[in-house]
Amino acid sequence: MKTAEPGSVRPRRGQNMTRLDTFTDAAFAFAAALLAISIDQVPETYPELVDALKDAPAFAASFGILLLFWRAHQTWSDRYGLEDLPSVLLTFALILVVMIYVYPLKIMFGAAFHFLSDGWLPSSFELGSLQQFRVVLTVYGLGFFLLAGLISTLYLHAWRLRERLSMHAREAFDTAGESLSWLIVALFGLFSVSLGWLLPNGLLPFAAWIYCALFVFGPVFDAVQRKAARRRFD
Repeated sequence: MKTAEPGSVRPRRGQNMTRLDTFTDAAFAFAAALLAISIDQVPETYPELVDALKDAPAFAASFGILLLFWRAHQTWSDRYGLEDLPSVLLTFALILVVMIYVYPLKIMFGAAFHFLSDGWLPSSFELGSLQQFRVVLTVYGLGFFLLAGLISTLYLHAWRLRERLSMHAREAFDTAGESLSWLIVALFGLFSVSLGWLLPNGLLPFAAWIYCALFVFGPVFDAVQRKAARRRFD
């Protein structure tokens, strides 16, 4: 195993692809395939083609979320190169949740674009009541919480092995920061679920749109972490 270089803040220890990496990539690729446009049949007429293409925004957004978690795991594997039992079990748990998460992911984005387009973009999933929407929102939120929480736990596991990995102080600090940031991201899922059951019917959409706040959280947390690192190590 390659040890950390003192001059490198984020050394690469997992430069060679392992069987775990290969399996993870294949699993995420299969999950992305489940999101594909017109997965049941190829369009045979122009109206069918148009209807299939209307699914593109929901597919793209869902694919983006899968790519986010795939990239997070790839970065973790590249930085630490771990393939011990806890790393394998956590990765398998991540893949399991991804496979289950695919369907509520597509449903939620389909409903979101259906709402934003005032019905022009299709949503193949029909809800009979707001109670059913709360349940779907809960399933989505719990899936999001588990995925982000597992990424956080992977970084925490790497931080616990900081001596074995020969981490210098700055890298250990950044690893702890990554674990904390993904934990906060995971809590957005629980926050959304809580809002879904506490908000009145008229404000229920806010429980789904709360995830948009992550676009602000990410850059702010990175800026705060970099500032804290400069104060501590420079």
